[in-house]
Amino acid sequence: MASTNPIALKIVIVGAGIAGFSAAIAFRRAGHTVDIYERSGLNNEIGAAIHVAPNASRGLLEWGLDPVGARFVTATSNKRMDGANLTVFSENNNKDVPQKYGAPWFFAHRVDLHTELKRLATQTDGPGIPAVVHLRSEIVKYVGSPQKLREKNTQAPRKN
Repeated sequence: MASTNPIALKIVIVGAGIAGFSAAIAFRRAGHTVDIYERSGLNNEIGAAIHVAPNASRGLLEWGLDPVGARFVTATSNKRMDGANLTVFSENNNKDVPQKYGAPWFFAHRVDLHTELKRLATQTDGPGIPAVVHLRSEIVKYVGSPQKLREKNTQAPRKN
């Protein structure tokens, strides 16, 4: 889809992590062209469980997050325990979170969140031009005028 933004920018993002893909989604939706440079091949993702609080899930849902497809779990309750002996010292019912805060509270695996953000940034349908991800592209220098990126182990700068 062509940009309808009269002042569309060419955005360069270095790093295709959660923040990089989130920025790409926002810029894409604003009508800008986005290139993401990532030094890894994104083929060995690791991570732990994280929570996606209502203030974050509200924005993600507006962007088109598919919590079922991304394997998110809605937090309906939680317990806090002493790590040494697993004694529960706090227990909460969270069923009213969507009504109280305007969006659900999710638990997710970091890799599932990352995969869903990548989908939203690069899918062909949706608002704006899909972001382009350049894997195995370690950026070691940026020169602002004229705009050039220098990748590791290359002599010639990449013009953007």
